[in-house]
Amino acid sequence: MTIEGHKFKLGIESSLENLSVINTFVFEVMKQAKIDAAVVPKVLMAVDEACTNIVQYAYPEGKGFIRLACWLDHDDFVISIEDEGTPFNPCSVPSPELDTNLDDRKVGGLGIYFMRKFMDEISYKYDLKTGNQLTMRKRVGADDRRGE
Repeated sequence: MTIEGHKFKLGIESSLENLSVINTFVFEVMKQAKIDAAVVPKVLMAVDEACTNIVQYAYPEGKGFIRLACWLDHDDFVISIEDEGTPFNPCSVPSPELDTNLDDRKVGGLGIYFMRKFMDEISYKYDLKTGNQLTMRKRVGADDRRGE
């Protein structure tokens, strides 16, 4: 069975408690797509970092909503994450200075670094009507897909 051409969608309230629901949703889609087990934790960590940032920063006035869509696009597993919170482009954040002494380094700021490190492509767009959209792609060609 292949999920090529099918988008799997989840809409959920933006809360720390729902991060496990998001994780399970993405895991199940990747399982159905027969993505190699070695790739799955990297994608899950990137999605978790992105959604955690939305929960913590996008809705300063309270809880909002997160919309996810996952699908296969040829040799890419694609995740689109949308919210209507405060506009924020993670692609504009500079890479952290990893060579800096730990005592001199600012706390936090590694989530976006991990998103970039674990995914092959990250893009962002903002629309006044639909809000923030973060799209992440992970190449999962024939070598990364079991049984296909």
